[in-house]
This record gives sequence, C-alpha cells and structure tokens, in this order.
Amino acid sequence: MTRKTEAVDEVQNAVQPHAPATEDIAIKSLKGTASYTDSIGPLFPRALTESADEGYDIFVANQDRPFTDEESKRVARKLDWHLLPCMCVFYGLNYVDKVIMGWAVLFTFKEDLGLVGNQYSWASSVFYFGYLAAQYPANFLLTRFSTSKVLAVGTITWGMIIVLHMACFNYAGLIALRFFLGVAESVASPGFVLYTSHWYTRQEQVMRTMTWGAMQGTFNILGCLLSYGLGHIDNTSIPSWKYIFLVLGAMSLITGVVWLIVMPEGPHDAKFLTEEERVIAVQRVAANMMGIKSYEWKYYQIWHCVRDPKTWFLAGFVFFSMLPNGGLTNFGSLVISGLGFGKFETLLVGLPSSIVSAGSMIIWAYFSTRHEGLRTWGMIGPMIPAIAGIASVYGTNNVPSANKWGRLVAYWLINSYAVTWPFTLTIVGQNIAGHTKRAATNVLLFMAFSAGNIAGPFFFRERDAPRYVLAITIILVCFCLCIFIAAGLRVYMIIANKRRDRKYGVVVRREGEVLEGVMLGMHDLTELENPDFRYVL
Repeated sequence: MTRKTEAVDEVQNAVQPHAPATEDIAIKSLKGTASYTDSIGPLFPRALTESADEGYDIFVANQDRPFTDEESKRVARKLDWHLLPCMCVFYGLNYVDKVIMGWAVLFTFKEDLGLVGNQYSWASSVFYFGYLAAQYPANFLLTRFSTSKVLAVGTITWGMIIVLHMACFNYAGLIALRFFLGVAESVASPGFVLYTSHWYTRQEQVMRTMTWGAMQGTFNILGCLLSYGLGHIDNTSIPSWKYIFLVLGAMSLITGVVWLIVMPEGPHDAKFLTEEERVIAVQRVAANMMGIKSYEWKYYQIWHCVRDPKTWFLAGFVFFSMLPNGGLTNFGSLVISGLGFGKFETLLVGLPSSIVSAGSMIIWAYFSTRHEGLRTWGMIGPMIPAIAGIASVYGTNNVPSANKWGRLVAYWLINSYAVTWPFTLTIVGQNIAGHTKRAATNVLLFMAFSAGNIAGPFFFRERDAPRYVLAITIILVCFCLCIFIAAGLRVYMIIANKRRDRKYGVVVRREGEVLEGVMLGMHDLTELENPDFRYVL
C-alpha cells in the first residue's frame, strides 16, 4: 500500500467531524487518500467532505463484525422477497406506459385525434423531448432527496397523465400530454440504477437489473393481451383505445402509492430487516466501494464524468441502440401489420418478440452471475441475432414469394437487442462511483437515450409504409456500430484495470480486512479517486 500512500501525501487531515470518538482509528486511515487518480489525466486533489454516506455510522461501528457467505445470501433473499416484486411491477408499467400509443394506433386513435402526415411521429418523439429536458433536474432530485420517494412521486404523476389521455381530442393536446409524460418518467431508469445499487453487491446487481429489465418484455405481453381484450369493447360511446389508457394509468397510480408506503430508501432504514440484518446489508453494499446514499451534490464530480472515456463509450452505445428503439417501439405494430396481418392478429403475433427479449435477459443474467466478465459481452452478443433478424427482413423486402410467417420469425429475433439496455445500466451501476458523478453520467446517457428515441420514428416515413426500407437499413447499421462501441469499452476497461494494477498494486482481499477503498467509497469518492477500485467487465 506504500505506493498509494506516496501518491497522496499532499492531502492531509481528511476527517469526519460528526463521527463518534470510537471511530478515530478508522478515520485516521483515511488521511491523505482523497486524491488518487486514474491516468486519464491529473484531477484536482480533494479532501474528504464533512458528510459521510447514509450508512457510514452503521458500517464503522460494525466493520470488525464478520459475516458468512450464508448470512449474506440469507439477507439477499430477504431483500429479493421484499423489494423485487414491487420493482418489477414498477418497471414493467414504466415501459408499457411509454409504448401504449403503439397499441392505441391500431384502433381509431389517429382518426379520433385527427392525426395526419407525420403528426403521429411527432407525438411519438415529443415524449423524449420531455424526457431529455428533465434529465438534469431528475438526476439532481434523485441525488439530493430520497431516491425512493422521488420514484414514487414520478409514478403517481405519470399515472395521472396516462389517464388524462382519455380527455385528449386533438393533436395539440396529445403533444402536451406526451411531453409531460416524458418529464414524469425521466426519473425511472436512472432512479432504478441508483436504487438497485443501494441494496445489492456488484455481482448481485446483474441478476436483479436483468430481472426488472425483463419486465419490459413481460409487461409488453400483458399489455398486448390487455389491449386485445379492451379493443373488442365496441358497444359503448367511448372508443376502445381509451380503455387501454384508463386501465394502465390506474395501475401506475396504484403502484406509485404502494411504492411510497412500503419501499425504504436503503438497508440502513429498512424496517423489514432485523438490526443484525441491517448491519450485514450495509457491509455488503459498502464492499462495492460506491457507498449507499449521499445527499451532497459535488460539482467537481461532473468534471470527472466529462473526463472519463467510459462516459462517451456508453453514450455512443446508448444513442445508436436507441435510434432503432425509437422507431420499433412506436412503429413495430405497423411493421408487423405490413407483413400481411390484421389489427388483432398483429397484437397476438407480436407477442413472441417480447418473449425473445424477456427470455434472452433471463438467460444472459443466469450466465453472468456464474461467470465474470460477461457484462460487456451482454452488450455485444444479443446484437448478433438482432442483426440476423433485421438483415432477413431487409433481404426479403422485395421478394413477393417470401413467406410472411418466415419474415415474422426474423422480426421476432430483432428484439434480442433489448437485452443490451439493462446490461448498459449495470455498467453504470457497477463501474461509476461517486453519487454526483453517477448522476452526471446518467444525465448524459439519458440525453443520448432521448436523442436516439426522438430521431428514430422519423426514419419510418409514411411514404415508405408498409415496408419501411430506409428505417430497416438504418437499424441494421446502428446494430453493427453498437458491437464495435461495446468492444471498445471492454478493451478500455481491461487496459485501465491493468494500468491500475501496475500503478497501485494488485488488490487482494484478505479475510477480516476492510479495504481502504471501501472506506473511501463510504465517503462518496469517484472510482477515479479510489486506488482499490477495479472495473467489472
């Protein structure tokens, strides 16, 4: 450890004034440790701030209390039973509330609102203008206030907006509702990345992220079946598409209220855990070297975010993967319809696409929990069947003899690309430390997310219907680019880990020893400042 000590002699007296006297020994070990940097460039030395992590007192008071793997697994199982059901319902509804218009358009939605030309494309894209505009304030709120309560308020708000679609009668009203729906939903994905990291170890986060991520496909199936049933309501004066908005909006409202009541902020205040279990839960998360929750907004960490090459690899990947997503989300049902299926057939035969995405996530999650280094491969591998599927659809565009069922199977394969999104989120949740830095990274990534989804629908030009050759070509190119970007990110993190091993020494975890990097993580330092931090691939 001497090489690390020599690197930071210039920073002294990094203390924690509010800590009890019994913690003096632990605090002294932090002196001079806050200016470790990666070799992407020198960063300004920073003393540890006066505010430690939410779980810091519990951690320091019990850092000498060992726990077994069995105890850790028992706590993890208890967390799963209490947290994952609500998280899965929340994220599933968050997805279907975004794509609900893609089901409504199969009925009299366009005619009732008088949509003409590219107005439906604009209505699809304006959601992401709201999403884009709200990213900085959303991530600021998630950092400065209770993550759990911000998520609950967001859910209740977008549930009300979904229900208000029933009162929409024209294009202007639809644009306004879609914009504010994007604002309300802007907290969901970045908030879930943050919230998952409050509870689980880096290894465990993969399976949990993939589990709630798989709810996109699962709830898409449920939403399709629900829309199929509600679409048959034709004996009232209310158009059938309005029932879809009513039911799904009400479900979001109920979920938001339940979340507000039952979901705690982190393991330090989880009432469903015993005192001993809370101690173990805090120690487990502290080992991530990323802390649990800090309410301080540190502007210097924004600079760390901008200087970090990982940020731009991830932003590029997100943008090029979301260009296809923006179009397929809102025009997927029209593409399937263009293969020769009726409106009700389209809802049913589109279901296997969701089975492909949800099933692929579970399969990849299973292997990633048993083998290290599969996170970036999870951004690469699922793109291969997606490319095969879109290439088959493209290659049979002008083949009159092409079987519509064969083309449909190829279209189902495209949705395997959806697996890459939760894997991208795990990279953020496990390799970006410092709460403000992670929030700033989320701002940039979700700006790229919004930009891709805004642009995507406009490649599905009305004059190209029902084959949409231009859009399919662009999707194929984007998928190929994503593979190269993800490979570049993997290579960069491998090189960075080796460079850190040479500079600071190989990190060895000895039984009963608390790594210095764990203490630094509990003081909300970025991974660039923490010499013990190594990227997981």
